[in-house]
Amino acid sequence: MDYRRASRLAQTTSWVVAAGFFISVSYHASAGYGTAGTVAIVVAIFFLTFMVRRAIVKRWDAALLKRAMSRGATRLLSDFTERVRTCFTMPELVNAIRDDLEKKLDASVILIKSNTWEPVYTSPATLTSDPGLLAILKRNFRELSEGMGFMDDRFSLTVRMEASRGFFVFCKGYYLFVFSRSCAEVDHDAFRVLYGELLIFFDRVLTVARLFQIAALSKEWRLIAETQKTFLPQKLPEHPKLELSAYFRPLVNVSGDFYDAIQLDDDRFLLVMGDVSGKGLAAALIMGIALNTIRAAQNKADLQNIIRNCHNAIREMGFDDKYIVLFLGLADLKKHTLRYVNAAMPDQFLVVRTVKGPVVRRLESNTSIVGLTPLDSVEVEEIELRTDDVVILSTDGLLELDDQDGRPLDGSPEFQRILTDAAGHSAEDLVDSLATLGETYVGDKQLRDDITILVGKVGRLWD
Repeated sequence: MDYRRASRLAQTTSWVVAAGFFISVSYHASAGYGTAGTVAIVVAIFFLTFMVRRAIVKRWDAALLKRAMSRGATRLLSDFTERVRTCFTMPELVNAIRDDLEKKLDASVILIKSNTWEPVYTSPATLTSDPGLLAILKRNFRELSEGMGFMDDRFSLTVRMEASRGFFVFCKGYYLFVFSRSCAEVDHDAFRVLYGELLIFFDRVLTVARLFQIAALSKEWRLIAETQKTFLPQKLPEHPKLELSAYFRPLVNVSGDFYDAIQLDDDRFLLVMGDVSGKGLAAALIMGIALNTIRAAQNKADLQNIIRNCHNAIREMGFDDKYIVLFLGLADLKKHTLRYVNAAMPDQFLVVRTVKGPVVRRLESNTSIVGLTPLDSVEVEEIELRTDDVVILSTDGLLELDDQDGRPLDGSPEFQRILTDAAGHSAEDLVDSLATLGETYVGDKQLRDDITILVGKVGRLWD
């Protein structure tokens, strides 16, 4: 039984069991309590029953999906999907095709540009080497809209997955044709996940190509900066228990700083603050790679794996002198915790309100730089989150500013006052105060680096 059928069966079974349990418990528990008491008990049992049902079904569904994706041909296609998540160039995609589709799935593949129908890659197999195959595919598929589907023995579109000769994906100007009899054995949801990852991959390829084209042909760094800003979040998540605000000021058009705030579910948020070594086009590329790697992570709560994926992605780009420093913080509003990795960033801050007054805790570096030297270990630390706690993240462009007398901003009375008063202000006001201090603290001197700030203020956790 495939995942969709198993999921529907689980949903139906859970509704039947929940309804039966609700009726039985309500009947026995409400006896002898009168009309008002009966109504109150029934309502309480209703909410309890169906909240438990939803939690159980959510776990059940996740287990069914994991089981479906880990069996037979489905697992092999899922392995290819995982490779696509970490690909940034066409050669990397071709290597994934050779390793995971041709060798493991015993498939033949053709990758084609849709505007010219010129092959980008063709498997060295008898089927795909046939010069007449390309003409047949062009005739049968050229007029299709973007999406994915299955092919029959005549290389035409078919809706019968169980009798398909292979599958195709058409997105972002590329056709990917995969010929394999094993496709009929793959769970349908594995194709859906692959299509989504290919959409993201081709977007990455087009963005990187655009950056190189702009830099090489027009030298319009303003356009590069505008493209780079599309990597940053256009809007921060909104949640009643976590108020977020950010500030981004590049020293020149193209920055090496980056930040993000990703909502994982109703209770968890991934806070990101990073800085790429150097400036210019290479820094912009590394920044985009780091953010895309973080956003493409299948399990964004696995901070260690995200750090290692970023490390590997940067190393694969082949820059000898490029690396990032990075802070990842997983705020769990249900468990009241902040789990974090500080990979060579300056100290970040958590301001805690106590009965004796505000306490400023420094979230110190616990892991080495990412992307340059071997990454031996990744340490994850955990601290408690409370109502009105404030997480303040920033790059060294703010924290290492010096005034005209050489005194660092990090230890200045003005900075300490902003931190100790943090609980009494909104996240937006805190960002405004820190940004204003950063831009005025140097006096008549010029700023030397980008300034990026991300503030998260915890709301009432016990509501």
